[in-house]
Amino acid sequence: MSIIYPNMLTPDSTFAITAPSSGVPDSLHDQLLKAKNQLEKLAGRVAIGDTVWTQQASRSSSAEKRAAELMTFMTDPNIDAIMPPWGGELLVQVLPKLDWEKLAVSKPTWLIGYSDTSTLLCSYTLQTNIASAHGTNFFDLHMEALDETTTQWHKLLSAPSRKHFMQHASSMYQSSWDKLFAQKNAAGFDLDSKTEWKSTTGTTISFTGRLIGGCLNTLTSIAGTKYAPIKKWSDSFAENTIIYLEWADWGTAEAYRNLWHLKEHGWFNRASGVLFGRPARSTPSQDYTDKQMIHEFADEIGLPIIYDADIGHLPPQLTIINGALATVSYRDGKGTLTYLE
Repeated sequence: MSIIYPNMLTPDSTFAITAPSSGVPDSLHDQLLKAKNQLEKLAGRVAIGDTVWTQQASRSSSAEKRAAELMTFMTDPNIDAIMPPWGGELLVQVLPKLDWEKLAVSKPTWLIGYSDTSTLLCSYTLQTNIASAHGTNFFDLHMEALDETTTQWHKLLSAPSRKHFMQHASSMYQSSWDKLFAQKNAAGFDLDSKTEWKSTTGTTISFTGRLIGGCLNTLTSIAGTKYAPIKKWSDSFAENTIIYLEWADWGTAEAYRNLWHLKEHGWFNRASGVLFGRPARSTPSQDYTDKQMIHEFADEIGLPIIYDADIGHLPPQLTIINGALATVSYRDGKGTLTYLE
């Protein structure tokens, strides 16, 4: 089987902004308009849906309204890409209300984002075999001086071919996701800490496979359900997979329990290796640290793990295309993601 890629982005592409999880409160609407202006420099048109402007009870609106707006945009042949403003908590409510059979035969559309948005991205790729892009959220685009790692999202999705396209580890990262909101008119991320990728092998390592993954906090909810047919999907390809994950707001033991949950549902059975992002707001469980847990989990699944990579809630982050064949390499604290198709 071959992965299905949406068309490359062009200066005439139309973006739709919708909120299948959390919307944006009134106090941040100015940043939304700035993000729209910034995106319009790259695209022909940016349409913002009604769900984006509201937020109540940990969601933008009712599941029915969120699903209806998302379906409208995803089945509109004039829409080339969809970016939620950001993630949230309750995207799972939308999944049962989508017409997945219709989505599978509609024009492929780029879905772009991370956090709870990855619940939709991962399910979309696993159920339809259409590629999706785990990367920056729409809200992040309100800043005018985004770093090179972040801006790769548009270069990658605009490339006529992704073959041999390389993304490298950042030099610096932002140590707190909340710093983005501490500045009313931030020019870019506050990159205050040195980036250092790590490996459970402690040596140079690389592995190749089809990328699939996202935010562990939310993917755990769909693992083992019909919305995440990981075995059927991975078995349809000759190549192995690369599972990539990141998480936030957990103690080490809770992160382990959720990784164990994915393991029991076969997520690592066809993997050649695993890529973990930097945990955000993570705390040790007594003296049980993330580093110890990650090394023990690597032994448990019998796979190398590259960790503290540029993925997730401590920006910047790589743009990772679900379904794409790629090689991840690590050496001396640095890493590279190279697309092979």
